[in-house]
Amino acid sequence: MKTIFVFVCFLLLASTVAQQHDEPSPKGVIYGIAIGQDGQAAKGIELNAEPLGVFVFKGIPAPAKTNDAGEYRFENLDWGKYTVYAEDEKAGYSRISTGPSGNRHPSEVEVTLEYPEAEFKVYLPPKAGFLQVHLTNRRTAVGISGMRVALMPMENPESPLFTMSCYSSRVILVPPDKNLLLHVTSDGFHEWYESVGRGKPLHMASGTRLTLEVQLEPSD
Repeated sequence: MKTIFVFVCFLLLASTVAQQHDEPSPKGVIYGIAIGQDGQAAKGIELNAEPLGVFVFKGIPAPAKTNDAGEYRFENLDWGKYTVYAEDEKAGYSRISTGPSGNRHPSEVEVTLEYPEAEFKVYLPPKAGFLQVHLTNRRTAVGISGMRVALMPMENPESPLFTMSCYSSRVILVPPDKNLLLHVTSDGFHEWYESVGRGKPLHMASGTRLTLEVQLEPSD
């Protein structure tokens, strides 16, 4: 009986594998054009296609870059719903600062076996603000290489928009035209005296650049 049971299980497994091989591989396509805030085609902008409504995905699509006509194309996508957004920090766009992060209802497009190709026009949001932090030791004036930056909305300082650990040389993309609170810390140092407590007020218009001179006091 045991031998028969094992043989039946083997046949069922072989049948399942065969059915999987018979099913066509997903080859969804999303294509379209990206439009900037000026209403013109946005050329040379890197875009991401992010799956929606799934917790486990077979693979993240590689980024696509718009051509001189603002056109883009994603190929060989798994079936499902996606949102397409700009992820190009040099140009002022990121998932956290200007993308779908925190957006409960991002614009979406769907590719299915019946409709494998879908056109989707991407309207770029206002660019982020570019924040540079010049971080030094308050006692020695020597540069500090690493930092943690946290940004909170002023109306709800208990709920951070994002927290980031990075090199102090990195330019931080700040959500534009929002009243924010900034915190700057680093291992081995006290928090920046201007951001201790509630946080340093920060408001940056779209596309503007700001450099902050931040000195931290060693904690020893």
